[in-house]
Amino acid sequence: MRMRCPVCFSRENDVVLFREGDRLYCIKCSFTGTEAEVREMYGRMRIKYRLIAERVTLEDLREM
Repeated sequence: MRMRCPVCFSRENDVVLFREGDRLYCIKCSFTGTEAEVREMYGRMRIKYRLIAERVTLEDLREM
């Protein structure tokens, strides 16, 4: 499975992580972490973009 660097991906760059033993690392930003850490960071990014496919009206924003 190919995983994207969560740090670069949150900055809207698309960099594939490389595997070195049980650690993953990014050649662009030097991020290192386990697969579990990467998946946790992906979960935080999903929260940020949870409404991207929905139309949010001004009234909806006022209620939030």
